[in-house]
Amino acid sequence: MLILGDELLADGLPHDGLIRDALGPLLPPWLRALGAEVTAVRRVGDTEQALYEAITTSDAHVVVTTGGTAAGPVDHVHPALRRMGAELLVDGVKVRPGHPMLLARTKEDQHLVGLPGNPLAAVSGLLTLAEPLLRTLAARPAPEPYTLPLRDAVQGHPYDTRLIPVALRGDRALPLLYNGPAMLRGIAAADALAVVPPGGTRPGQEAVLLDLPWASGGIGVCFT
Repeated sequence: MLILGDELLADGLPHDGLIRDALGPLLPPWLRALGAEVTAVRRVGDTEQALYEAITTSDAHVVVTTGGTAAGPVDHVHPALRRMGAELLVDGVKVRPGHPMLLARTKEDQHLVGLPGNPLAAVSGLLTLAEPLLRTLAARPAPEPYTLPLRDAVQGHPYDTRLIPVALRGDRALPLLYNGPAMLRGIAAADALAVVPPGGTRPGQEAVLLDLPWASGGIGVCFT
């Protein structure tokens, strides 16, 4: 797992444009809950060369990166993949949050999952790209999809699917607030993500649910 972003702090309070790294501590246990063996978590400087070297020297079956998947001046995932001749399998998806996620084959026996840097967007990529990849590599069957009615209406994106944190309340799913791409408060209380089609849903409408790793794997989330 490669953590990208010179603005990320490993400890201490945010200051002077620096922010706490939320994904470095949180993603490894989620990946383990999905069946992966996390062999290393590394911080990589914001240069294409540093990222290129980190990927090409890794012997992992799967490399997971956080951040750097968009097209800004310090987003180096696409240039590094082009430089190594990687095969880009998924380059962005019509989902919010998480639309800049990507999946690439970097060599015959290695894939790269590029997760967005915002926490909820990264969870979206974890469940919709990393989980299917890990399951396929391990030859595990796909879980049966299931639906529950949403207790409240959910505002939809005009043309993209939304993934919304929900808490399970009996035979219904309660949409949670604080569901922006950079927010962890909503997902900390969630059991699953609800798949909300473009245009939104009405109260009582059925929605497909994606279980969160800690909901199925017994992993809790704690913030201090």
